[in-house]
Amino acid sequence: MPGKLKLDIAYTPAFGVVGLFTPQKDYRLCWFLNQHLDADFRRLSGFSYLPCNQSAPAVFSVYHYDIPGLMVRYFMVSNKSLAGRLFERPKNLDYLLLISKSGTQAVAMEDIIARLRKVPVIEAAFNLDNQLGERAAGFFYDFEVYLGAALR
Repeated sequence: MPGKLKLDIAYTPAFGVVGLFTPQKDYRLCWFLNQHLDADFRRLSGFSYLPCNQSAPAVFSVYHYDIPGLMVRYFMVSNKSLAGRLFERPKNLDYLLLISKSGTQAVAMEDIIARLRKVPVIEAAFNLDNQLGERAAGFFYDFEVYLGAALR
């Protein structure tokens, strides 16, 4: 008889991740993104999640922009709230720009990052795929569940 069988289910997020570093408030950053990138970011209800090293959930602001013809969705999530941070590393990360990979069109992350770096209020923008640490899989899973309710 064989020994114990272990079921290992790997979760692969459906998002590309760009880290944004800026001192701007979330609504002001979205205004700049709308102006400089011809986007239309709209606020969604807050995303409740347990921040790093905290015992109670916190609410993080989320903005959404959808390009239906290309089947691409953008979500800007604040990394900071009054109760804590979503991710401790990279240090001083202010926002996560999540780009859905559900469309058939491949999203050129380098082009998006180059356009983001031209926005005057953004100090830095970096590709953070596979760099958020071990908490990332849980965050992405919970975020997808949150989107199911928030986008109705």
